[in-house]
Amino acid sequence: MSFITSHFPVFTEDPFLSLRPFPEHPTNFLEEHWHEVLASFLFYFTAQLLSAPFSTAYFGKTYTQLPHKTKVNFDIHVVSMVQCVISIGILIPMWNHSHWQNRVEDPFSSILGASNYGGFVAALTIGYFLWDLYVCVRWYSLFGLGFLFHGFAAFYVFSCSLIPYCQPWIPAFLLFELSTPFVNINWFASRLPAGTFNDTFVIVNGLGLLITFFSVRIAWGFYAAFMVATDMFAVFGKTHWFLPVTILGLNLMLDSLNVFWFYKMVMIAKKKIFGKSHHKKLE
Repeated sequence: MSFITSHFPVFTEDPFLSLRPFPEHPTNFLEEHWHEVLASFLFYFTAQLLSAPFSTAYFGKTYTQLPHKTKVNFDIHVVSMVQCVISIGILIPMWNHSHWQNRVEDPFSSILGASNYGGFVAALTIGYFLWDLYVCVRWYSLFGLGFLFHGFAAFYVFSCSLIPYCQPWIPAFLLFELSTPFVNINWFASRLPAGTFNDTFVIVNGLGLLITFFSVRIAWGFYAAFMVATDMFAVFGKTHWFLPVTILGLNLMLDSLNVFWFYKMVMIAKKKIFGKSHHKKLE
């Protein structure tokens, strides 16, 4: 991966710091980037509101005739699709930063290093998960405890990057979003009327979902957790023990949740495959 990321551009400055209304002289990263957290939250909140008229215009009755709860879920998946594209785009300029690339020789910077651009990426990500947390609380009956926990854990972990703690690791964990487009398309295909998506497209997307979800959220997820734990151990004592313990604990629980979700995906795929085979035999 280092060979690939070594060709990525490196951004260190935040182009939106000058838009902060106050304070004029911030004393920490939260004071420096709070306006971007708020802007990010409002952006995704607005995107959710705009999804309904956009989807009505684009999908027509396919969208308007959906049950209310399905419409809510539909709008949230639209926002999720927007977010994953943004996240994948903004993480690229962090990959080649020396704080990440030199983590083996300099674990201190890997854990405690920070940059204005890293703060910008953190702020946008925190704003999204703040919106996600709002959604999970507002429609708890729709999403349940698992998604609420995921939203809280992600919000907490990324918020810690403004301390700053583990800020250079943001792209490593935002990489999980590579599987999100497949997740969303799979959801749309399963909820919208038959024929909305081509069958071949749905099958290819399903395979892409299983491959990317396992690759980035499970294989890479556990490996990244091990690497960040190694760096945390190397600088243990430089910060309060509460940070590494809670972040690693939540990280492992999120990874375990991903394993559970992946298991459910495999079971659903297996049921569909064998269900179709059984149906063909009956014919």
